[in-house]
Amino acid sequence: MRSCFGLFMLVIIACNDPSPVPVPSPADTTTTIDTLFSLRDIDTDDTDTPTTFVPGYYTGLIPCNDCSNITRKVLLLADHTFHLKDEFNGRELPPQESEGRWLTTNDQLQLLVNNALVKRFAVTNKGLKEVGLTGAPVALYSNTYLSRTIIGADNIAWMEKKAAGIDFFALGNEPFWLMEIDKDKQISFLQVDSTQPVVFPYVAAIQQNGQYIYNTETGAGGMQIIITPQFCSDGMSDNWYEYKVEAKYNGATYVGCGVKLNEVPE
Repeated sequence: MRSCFGLFMLVIIACNDPSPVPVPSPADTTTTIDTLFSLRDIDTDDTDTPTTFVPGYYTGLIPCNDCSNITRKVLLLADHTFHLKDEFNGRELPPQESEGRWLTTNDQLQLLVNNALVKRFAVTNKGLKEVGLTGAPVALYSNTYLSRTIIGADNIAWMEKKAAGIDFFALGNEPFWLMEIDKDKQISFLQVDSTQPVVFPYVAAIQQNGQYIYNTETGAGGMQIIITPQFCSDGMSDNWYEYKVEAKYNGATYVGCGVKLNEVPE
């Protein structure tokens, strides 16, 4: 496995700073979006044009009746699951989060929680525009859209790692650390104050309670890695991830997020 963590850290900083685009706030208090929709580049034309739905991470500012506005973040995954988070600006309110499944019909995206329809969006060349549950336009959201931005799995540097055979990549903050898992070779763990990663032999994961648990040892000691399928934010960027990662090494626990690049975990 090639280790290029220093260059990689610079690439992360360069790639992970998407600018949020103003967007409307849905009428329902519980908004969820399912993945798989791609938006074309925003058009200068005022006319909305239906376009193809593709998985991704969408964000924007939406109107709020009793606050300044709402920052909405929606992660739509290819497996038709979604995670939505609303952060209320101008009021001391905790964020509201919801998860569920999505589906598309007639150029519209539907979000369902417990099989109940909670949100509907028109998929247009300008972005996702909220409409009523019946599909009818809503005046409040006539000129506001959710725009697609980079998520962890979209990072160009990580795609290069995928091509190089890395199966799973993880990172964390406070303290900063990086991890690469290559099931054909090894597991590399780099701490912020180290110039070289600690290398462990790859071992197959044990699946327990929906988690993937790796227990590996080297001359420098043992490490336990726990990978949990769970939406995760790295705390350093707007990127969202599909896995939460805990690495226990030398008596310390390192917490962060991870991206499945190839066949691990499974």
